[in-house]
Amino acid sequence: MTMSDNQPSPRAALVRESLVFQLKLLADGFRDFVMVPISLVATAVGLIRSPDDPDREFRQVLGLGRETERMINLFGSYERDATTNDLDKLVDRVEDLLREQIRRGDVSGSAGLMLGKALDRLHNAAVAEKPKGE
Repeated sequence: MTMSDNQPSPRAALVRESLVFQLKLLADGFRDFVMVPISLVATAVGLIRSPDDPDREFRQVLGLGRETERMINLFGSYERDATTNDLDKLVDRVEDLLREQIRRGDVSGSAGLMLGKALDRLHNAAVAEKPKGE
């Protein structure tokens, strides 16, 4: 059975999924790093600004956090739709651009072949080291 050009191998799909997850983890970590001081400043501003509505700015920060959480969609908890801009769509666009570049011959396709061979070697080494009976 041969794989079509549109259907990546299970190994390639895993590598892609893992790389996208790593990108999302980085984005989520950066968002958290930025949100710590922003939330503290919003709290201080609210306490100083208004005794009657001190949490207005903090609620805005929470809203921003929910919005960026949806955009990052770290664990795929949110449904993707045509109107939402998210990290997955950005990755899809970059991937489409790279595929088009490869199709036109602007980017070498040998990198993918080298990755496949490296994965084969890793797999063969792992199988060779596996204890008998597993």
